[in-house]
Amino acid sequence: MFRIGDFSRLTRVSVKALRHYDALGLLKPAYVDPFTDYRYYSFDQLPRLNRILALKGLGFSLESIGSLLDDDLSAESLRGMLTLRRAQLEAESAIAREKLLQVEMRLHQIEQEGKMSKVDVLMKTVAPLMIAGAREVVPSPRQMRDRCIALNGEACILMAAQGLKSDGISFALYYPTTAEGIDVEMAYVVPDTTKPVQQGKAAVHPLPEVTVAYAVYVGSYDDFGAVGQVHADLNQWIESHGYVVSDASREFYLRPPKRFADPDGVMEIQYPVTKKA
Repeated sequence: MFRIGDFSRLTRVSVKALRHYDALGLLKPAYVDPFTDYRYYSFDQLPRLNRILALKGLGFSLESIGSLLDDDLSAESLRGMLTLRRAQLEAESAIAREKLLQVEMRLHQIEQEGKMSKVDVLMKTVAPLMIAGAREVVPSPRQMRDRCIALNGEACILMAAQGLKSDGISFALYYPTTAEGIDVEMAYVVPDTTKPVQQGKAAVHPLPEVTVAYAVYVGSYDDFGAVGQVHADLNQWIESHGYVVSDASREFYLRPPKRFADPDGVMEIQYPVTKKA
């Protein structure tokens, strides 16, 4: 029999861990002195301790290890748990590889340009949205500001007519450009209980759930060169990371400008993406 300290040195498992395993019922001492409360362990407990350490090394939680040890699981049940754990590790590995790729790209960029990009691209899932928007094809970039203001007004008229409320944040959707011009929709998110409706160029309609690559722009909304550079950086990131654009890009105007060329605008630019086939 070994006192807990001696057993700890023999097995290279800390006394703190052995006490924790005892508290969880994973590895009870072979004997506890009723007068001193000293814990004693035996050689016979080494196989159980090694099984605990092996399962812990595979990433199983201590709670699930208790079930694996004591519930007399069938081979099929154990195979199922190990298969699930393999899938979890494969997913973690894929995430780690993606992060490694991003680190490598940042290093490459620094080597090529001597500096970090001013744009940080992230990814997230955007839930389905119901929107009220007005859409048209604008023939010329010079007309975009005036036409977007007009489309925004039409979307607001539709919401007023239908009694719809929004969070006040407007956004633009840019559909693939055609030979006729720039296909744009100015919109607001409205309650998802709303039914689709059409009124002139304006309509209430749903947008599906999407995964987006996105970046934040701070500056004047009228600085088309700076905004365009963020779009260009996003498209470059999407291409280099093995994605393709799958739907209309979105510009969320998180801080509406207070005046023309207001330098304090805040915009989140999103591109729905899917992995290349």
